[in-house]
Amino acid sequence: MVAGMLAGLAIALVIAIWPTRSLWLASPQSFEWRSLLRQIIPLVLGFGAYQFMLTADTMLVKAYFSGAQSAYYVSAGTLARASMWLVGPLAVVMFPKIVHAKAKAEKSDLMGVVLIGTAILAAGGAIGLCVLGPWVVRFMFKPSYVQAASVLLPWYAWAVVPLSVANVLLNNLLARSQFKVVPALCVLAVGYAFAISRFHATPVMVIQTLCVCNSLLLAICAYYTWGVKKSRV
Repeated sequence: MVAGMLAGLAIALVIAIWPTRSLWLASPQSFEWRSLLRQIIPLVLGFGAYQFMLTADTMLVKAYFSGAQSAYYVSAGTLARASMWLVGPLAVVMFPKIVHAKAKAEKSDLMGVVLIGTAILAAGGAIGLCVLGPWVVRFMFKPSYVQAASVLLPWYAWAVVPLSVANVLLNNLLARSQFKVVPALCVLAVGYAFAISRFHATPVMVIQTLCVCNSLLLAICAYYTWGVKKSRV
């Protein structure tokens, strides 16, 4: 499986490098690396904090529960995050378009369209998993996973919804170089790890903690998207 992942990523890398080969083969030129770092570091920290919120629970759960319990948790998480992979590309495509619009000082309502579409698709995916969860678990995993994973799946499915919506707002903020949100995201990521280290009596409690932190992530991104602007008026 890992070899297949490596082959797939290698092919994607070649596809990305080939159209830009003229840039890779050009003579090196001097550039303002300090200015570049001022742009790159907030992006790395912002998106890094988001990725931590998306994936850290699976790693942390394995340290607190038995092999069977963690396997049930991972199966529920895999299915729930599938909806994230469905709506995630919308924000990825939106990011360069907003950067382009900002560079040309053009107004764009793209973020609103993507936000509404993401919310509808994410909520629809959560409803679908709540209704069809037991059948999907039986189809993708072992029958013994059905009972335990079906208990976790509705919690996990709805915990991903605020995370998906927050991803759109975060991409919009970072695309517009509104980096004031980054320190708050880093603090939230640290607080999230601390919270899971304290509230992990049951797998459901871990997902509830995840849901609360994802909601806080959405609230932070919403505040820096609309609340900060309103305070400047």
